[in-house]
Amino acid sequence: MFLFRNRFFLTAWRRGVALSSVEVSIGSRTMITENIPQLEPVFDCGDSRGRVLICDDDPLLRELLTLILQKNGFETLDTGRGEECLRYAASERISAVLLDIDLPDASGLDICEEISDAQSTQQLPIIMLSGMEQRDLVRSARRRGARFFLQKPCDPAAIIALLERALDESSSW
Repeated sequence: MFLFRNRFFLTAWRRGVALSSVEVSIGSRTMITENIPQLEPVFDCGDSRGRVLICDDDPLLRELLTLILQKNGFETLDTGRGEECLRYAASERISAVLLDIDLPDASGLDICEEISDAQSTQQLPIIMLSGMEQRDLVRSARRRGARFFLQKPCDPAAIIALLERALDESSSW
């Protein structure tokens, strides 16, 4: 179980298989029985819908985003560092970037601008993620090349919908 943005999430795996419920017992008494919601695809998908680079310093959020995107047919590549994000964007086949504003080694806004300015990556759609929502921050992200801005925590359906829209827009260029 882990706490993220004032919400508890229960993760349970046994031999690589997600469990549908967990029971916590102390002695002979059952203290907690918890059903674990299973992620369901937002869209029905067969083949890969693209490769998304996730750059966020929170490893639990990266894992959660990876699960959501993979359940919806996307391939993922993730990192918690801005410099690595730049390297992956330039050297890997990436369709879109989910980029946090606060990174330990760089500003996500600076990384966004570098990706948008580079000849080889300027067409990559970037969706900025942040726990803060300030008008100036959103405007700055847009000026530096972000297509969309999402405030964390994000609704999985909103992430998928924005990725779809960003990929549709970039393919029509």
